[in-house]
Amino acid sequence: MTKISKVLEIDNCNDGTLLKALYKAEFWEEINPSKKMEAKFTAPNVLHTKIYDEVDLIKIPIEMEGELILSDKGQDPGKGHLIEFNVRNNKDIRELEGRIRIKPLSPNKSKVGVFVETFTLSSDVLRSIAGVGDLVLQNKISEMLRNIEKYCKIKDLKDFL
Repeated sequence: MTKISKVLEIDNCNDGTLLKALYKAEFWEEINPSKKMEAKFTAPNVLHTKIYDEVDLIKIPIEMEGELILSDKGQDPGKGHLIEFNVRNNKDIRELEGRIRIKPLSPNKSKVGVFVETFTLSSDVLRSIAGVGDLVLQNKISEMLRNIEKYCKIKDLKDFL
């Protein structure tokens, strides 16, 4: 079972604004670390994506399509806002479950954490390089958080609202 935890404190990032931005497809297209991503919300909490990328370590092109389901669990006193997520309708990923936690540190600074509980690839070929898959997922999550940080340094998350 894969366990991945990535946490970053982000300046110029209001927790409430970030929470609203998570439900905008343009936000995901902006922060995605892949070569190309097409995103749209097909329901208020269902993000449908098409991702085109390449695994840098072994130069394998990847095309993925599927849905990310965001389940808002609300505010947890002392811990921040919790959003659980999972992937469905993706032929390459059998299972991906985790959570995002957004905790305000000040009105303009937030701690954002992404915690993956399970990650299972579907195909035998992809499973045979499972260690590489875990590493790639860790790197992509780190890049997404850094992309949010970079965005917040030069722009305002309110632009997505």
